[in-house]
Amino acid sequence: MSDSQLPRSFSSRPATPEDERFLLQVFKSSRGDDLRGLGWEEDRISEFLEMQFEAQRRFFESDYQNASDEIVLVESKPAGRLIVERRDHEIRFIDLGLLPAFRNQGIGTLLMRDLQAEAGAANKVLRLQVIRFNRAVNLLERLGFVRTSETGTHFQMEWTPSS
Repeated sequence: MSDSQLPRSFSSRPATPEDERFLLQVFKSSRGDDLRGLGWEEDRISEFLEMQFEAQRRFFESDYQNASDEIVLVESKPAGRLIVERRDHEIRFIDLGLLPAFRNQGIGTLLMRDLQAEAGAANKVLRLQVIRFNRAVNLLERLGFVRTSETGTHFQMEWTPSS
C-alpha cells in the first residue's frame, strides 16, 4: 500500500459512555456473517450480537481492568475501537474493530506498527490472541509475530523487539 492511500489524519481518543452505540455498531459490523450463513433472521442475529457485545464488555472489564479503550479516528471521524493493556512486562493487544468503510486501508497495520514501536522503545514483548480463521493472522505474521501456542479456536502470538 502506498502512503497516498493512507488516511490523511489518523488519531485516537479515550472511549466514553457516550460511545456505547458506536462501539456496538463496530462490534456488529465485524460479526454475524457466519450466522447469516446458517440462515438466521437479521433481528435474531442483532439480538444475539447485542448479548455477545455485553458479555465481551463484562469480560474485558474483569480481565483487563487497566486497559486503554480508544476510539480510532480517521480525519476526525470515528472509525473503530482499539483496546490495549500496558503491563509491567508486556503490552497486551486486546481488540481492534474498524467499521467496514475503514477496512483494508492500512489502518490496522499502522496501529500495530505503532504498538510495535512502543513495545520496542520500552523493550517489552507485544502479545495477543487471535481467532484461528481471522484474516489478520497473515498480516500479523508479515509484521513479525510468531505463534507461541494454540487452542482449538485461537492462536497466541507475540512480537519481541530486536535486541
